[in-house]
Order: sequence, then C-alpha cells, then structure tokens
Amino acid sequence: MRATALFSFLLLSCTACDTATTIEYGGGPEQDEEVRTIAALKTLCTGAGYTVAQDIIIEGVVTGNDLYNEFPRTLLVEDASGGIQIALDRTELCDDYPFGYCVTIHCNGLALGRYGGKVLLGAAPDGQYGVTRIAEAEIARYIRCGEPGKMPDKTIGNFTEIEAADIDTYIHFEGVRFADDGPWCDDDPETGRPVTTERMLADAAGNLLPVRTQGTCHYAKEPVPSGTGSVYGIVDYFNGKYSLRITGHRLLFTPAATLPTACPSTGKHSIPKRTR
Repeated sequence: MRATALFSFLLLSCTACDTATTIEYGGGPEQDEEVRTIAALKTLCTGAGYTVAQDIIIEGVVTGNDLYNEFPRTLLVEDASGGIQIALDRTELCDDYPFGYCVTIHCNGLALGRYGGKVLLGAAPDGQYGVTRIAEAEIARYIRCGEPGKMPDKTIGNFTEIEAADIDTYIHFEGVRFADDGPWCDDDPETGRPVTTERMLADAAGNLLPVRTQGTCHYAKEPVPSGTGSVYGIVDYFNGKYSLRITGHRLLFTPAATLPTACPSTGKHSIPKRTR
C-alpha cells in the first residue's frame, strides 16, 4: 500500500510541475536515452563499483542537499522506486537544486560504487570510497533541474518497519522523542569543534534509532529538542546499521508527551526558491 501510494504521488509531482502537465529539464533527455528507475540503476552495481556506459537517465525529486550543511557536497534524489546519494564537488548546491525540485540525471559516464553496503552515484572510483565527487565543471552536464514538485510524504509507524528499500529515502516519523540530551554534536576535546555525532531517537514502542548529524551542520551546537514530536529525515545505512539524517532541519516538538497531529509547513520548512 505504501509503495503504491508513493508511486502515484511521485508520478504526479514530476509530471505536473506546470500548467501544461509537462516538465522541461533544460534540454530534456537526449534522443535514444533510456529512463530507468533509481532502483534499476542501482542493480547495475553488482560488485564494488560499476561505470555506466549506457545512455541511461533517472528522474526524481531532491530530498537532501547542503542546506544547513546537513549533506555537504551531496544531493539525495528519490523516485517511486527508492533514493540515491550523489557525490558532487561543489558547495551551495541548495541554491540550484532545492528541496522538492524535479531533476533529471544523465548517467552515461558516471559511476556507481558501494560504501558501507549501499550504492552511491558519482564520478569514477578511486578505490577507497567506491566513487569520487563529480567535478564542479561537470555537474551541469549530468544533472539538470526542472520545476518545483513535491516532497514525498512517507510515514513509518515505528523503527522496526525500516527496510532496505527505504535506504536514502525521505521518511517521516511522528510521536518520537530523543533519548539523549545535549547538543546535536559533541565537541572535539582537543579543538573544541563539533564532530559528527549520533543521538538516539525513541519511538512510541521504545525502539531506538541513531540520528547522525555532521559536525559541520549549522545547528550542531544547538540542543536536541525535548518532548515528543515529528521528525523528517533520510534513512542512512552503513555496514548493517540503519540511522537517520535530518534534512531541511524539519522537525516539530512539543513539551507534552503527546502525539502531534502533523508537522505543519512553515516558512522555515517550505521548499526554498531558487536564487540563481
């Protein structure tokens, strides 16, 4: 049921971005290019790495970027079949690839690689991380941004429902609380700078899920929220372990231990406008 509803939602969001119910991708797919799902693309990587030599494109919506420096030099893109992380050698990606915008990615010449058990998309591998970052001068050649669409709205009741198909996808939890106190990130005892840290999130059944925050995140020194609330994030995976990465700093908590009815869209959480 959840997969069928999401398929219908994303199909509409990336085909109804303007009044003509079509979308322009700055030139569109080249002739003879084959549109594949993200899940189908990832199956090409059967080993440590795979260089794409076919005229393949994927289409989806941006669910993660470097806004708040949550995913530095990274885009997360999702379609109805799943999500994928893309490594890019550029900052301020959120200006040109905002949340919820439809993108098309021309994959011929890019590479797929495994890191920690999940498949990433980027440039040719260097033998250590599966893929390297796509050079800044090459990004526009491979990734084209279209019109604003809609973010997926996939809610999972408790953490035990997370499965492999959810890796790198945008997830919504309600009625959760942080089991840990303190700031999002601990400080390095030698430098005093925030370091990447995990804080435990608890669902209503008492299941725990690590929330991983980059030390470079703009709110790294702020305290994690108290009480019960709603959280939106990307499901991450590394060597058999699931975790959550907050995206768009989108969360709403109330002091009372009650289940919120929704996480309302405010100016802070709405899809940013493209600035250039």
